[in-house]
Amino acid sequence: MSELENKEAIELSLDELNEVAGGAFKPLPPKTGFIVYQISKGETLGRIAKRFGYTVKDLLNWNPKIVDKNKIYYGDYLYIRA
Repeated sequence: MSELENKEAIELSLDELNEVAGGAFKPLPPKTGFIVYQISKGETLGRIAKRFGYTVKDLLNWNPKIVDKNKIYYGDYLYIRA
């Protein structure tokens, strides 16, 4: 068993995760006509779109960094039209 397999899992705060991910979880810069929304644990693009009255396609158009609609990450940020 390797040393990594023998370690207990640890939970990182968003700040610690941001450091590990090289800044991936930093807020997006403001953009005229949009709000910056932080994804909560357990959310999906479908739920977020429905909550704000938009479609998943709308969210994908406004956030081209999302390459797979089924892979969004807790703590990351999205643009949503205001």
